[in-house]
Amino acid sequence: MREIKNISILGSTSWGITIANILIHNVDNITIITRDLKEEKKINDERLISRGKIYKLNNKIKVSSNYEKTIEESQIIILAVPSISIKKNIDKINKSLTNEKIVISAIKGFEKESKKTISQYLFDNTNLKQNNIGVISGPNISSEIYDGLPATTVIGINKIYEEEIREVFNTENFRAYSSNDIIGIETGGILKNIFAIGAGIIQEYKLGTNAMASYITRSLNEIKNISKFFGAEENTTFGNSGLGDLITTCFNHNSRNNQLGTLIAKGNNLITSQEKIYGVIEGINSTKIMNQILVDNKIEAPIISEIYKVLFENKNPKIGIEDLMKRDYSRE
Repeated sequence: MREIKNISILGSTSWGITIANILIHNVDNITIITRDLKEEKKINDERLISRGKIYKLNNKIKVSSNYEKTIEESQIIILAVPSISIKKNIDKINKSLTNEKIVISAIKGFEKESKKTISQYLFDNTNLKQNNIGVISGPNISSEIYDGLPATTVIGINKIYEEEIREVFNTENFRAYSSNDIIGIETGGILKNIFAIGAGIIQEYKLGTNAMASYITRSLNEIKNISKFFGAEENTTFGNSGLGDLITTCFNHNSRNNQLGTLIAKGNNLITSQEKIYGVIEGINSTKIMNQILVDNKIEAPIISEIYKVLFENKNPKIGIEDLMKRDYSRE
């Protein structure tokens, strides 16, 4: 097993910063790549970043806006930017992504134009070997992990790399599992953001524990069916990136997607709700793309369909809930 000495994190997001603070426990050279020189200077001067809360950087972590040099020196590159900016960011680093690099996506969303998952987009638009493309996902609210609270995650990567990748992520309070089901991990991470919106609606309406438990159960069933369509293994649905992440975002109001559902239930429209939430809400774009995939492939996912109508057709959430409860009777 080779020694990992240099890792870069593309994106000064809250999750990117948190990952950097995790990795510095095990790897000497960790560099966060910023958008430009101005941001690089600001972060280096202050050694902290405001992302809804204040995130301080470990003093050993480097910050650079030199995309090309940093990527060339890195053995592993972690992508921690919003999905809407992945194309722009890959264009900046593509010529430095030689086929021996390992790239791990920490993004829980689709590339907007191609409607592909990030791993699919990387394979189609870079010179990376498929074996060198991975993902990380799980019940990972960044603010809790940053504060040192215990958490687990799962890294999807080819079996030839999984031992060394697990090793660099594991710390006293952060336990990393591994899997070779990359697409299964990815779809779980994408879909849970959609269902978190509905969970926020349920919480705001105070519909009770029975309703939330039923909602999570049926949401998990949709994750299982959709993931199977993408070619995922069924067991992955019941792991960190499926059930684990779904539970976290359905109950935790730190989730932007959960907050969106709450604001929608209070009578705000989509645009107004977005203005009230700090940061990118991945579930919005994912709902739009996933609904189109469902329609095009005649896949039944009634909860996602109702969330789409609430977000993009101004359907009253209460009517959406009523329509779900009135569906034809069926076996579980």
